Amino acid sequence: MKKTTINELMGSGGDKAKTGKLTVADLPSLLGERMPKLEFTPIGRMRLATALRNRFGDNYKHLAGIEDLMREFDREAEFNVKKAEMKLIKGKR
Repeated sequence: MKKTTINELMGSGGDKAKTGKLTVADLPSLLGERMPKLEFTPIGRMRLATALRNRFGDNYKHLAGIEDLMREFDREAEFNVKKAEMKLIKGKR
């Protein structure tokens, strides 16, 4: 049995998946009404993974472009977490 492609799941909205380069900006077209409130934090990653699992099934990680999308999300989340940590640093008075 052949694997289902993201183009078959998304219809005409999956054109970017042919190149294998999906970005965070493509998430509204990927998820539609199931788009969670995205915060670039570990909780936001969990929400995104849950939304992708609900939309594409348990094997969503094997679809083309999803790995790049998650990698970009992780990079943004790491930056925001580091920025929040830096805001907590207090200088000597």
